[in-house]
Amino acid sequence: MGRRMFLKSGALAISLLAMIALPGAKAQKGDVPAVAAMGDDGSVVLGQPLEAVEKIVSVKPLADGATVTKRAEERKWRDAQGRFRKEATMVEDGGEAVYHRATILDPVNNTVTTLDLDNKVATVIHLPEQGPGKLHAYVDLFDKPVEALPGVKVNVEKLEGKEFAGVPAVGRRVTRTRPPGTIGNDRTIVSVSERWVSPDLKLLLYSSMDDPREKLTREVTQLDRGEPDPSVFMVPSDFSVR
Repeated sequence: MGRRMFLKSGALAISLLAMIALPGAKAQKGDVPAVAAMGDDGSVVLGQPLEAVEKIVSVKPLADGATVTKRAEERKWRDAQGRFRKEATMVEDGGEAVYHRATILDPVNNTVTTLDLDNKVATVIHLPEQGPGKLHAYVDLFDKPVEALPGVKVNVEKLEGKEFAGVPAVGRRVTRTRPPGTIGNDRTIVSVSERWVSPDLKLLLYSSMDDPREKLTREVTQLDRGEPDPSVFMVPSDFSVR
């Protein structure tokens, strides 16, 4: 059995745990955790239904030269109305993915629902119409600003000509050069990240981050552009709701 992994409330970071959440993490009162934690999947896209499976691999070096590798998997569904469901879990080497939680983003009812699949409990958050917690339309990859700390040199390149799961994608490569002392580093650190998005589906198909501190990849390996079963966006009848 894989360890219980699910989406965590809080800010996003470029690390495996921020993307697939921490064991036992719970939303705090006053948070709108699911929209923030959905990351690239937290926007509303209409008329582009899909079902997808995404593989995530994180490799971190240790001081003695060894590495720690963590693997995760995400399942995603979207219907033509923009409703979106995501499930994430840690995957042990040689084991099957075991899902414990699901998060449903519903622009039809303006809600975010978290399903505890083990205990059959649904937590429904009604989102505000205005303000930072409201739902928002998809923002194109190249309209997103590249942020960097003072003193960090940033180079941005547009990429084309790749397909993932049979779908054409456009990409962006960002190279950051951090001089000594920028983040407490004693020597220059160069990190390279890539993001490849389907212009039609408005879905992140592949991303990577190559850094001396971590190598992280996310890739959609299975993709079906059919309309999902509507039941995946509903609270099952045998769940209690709070």
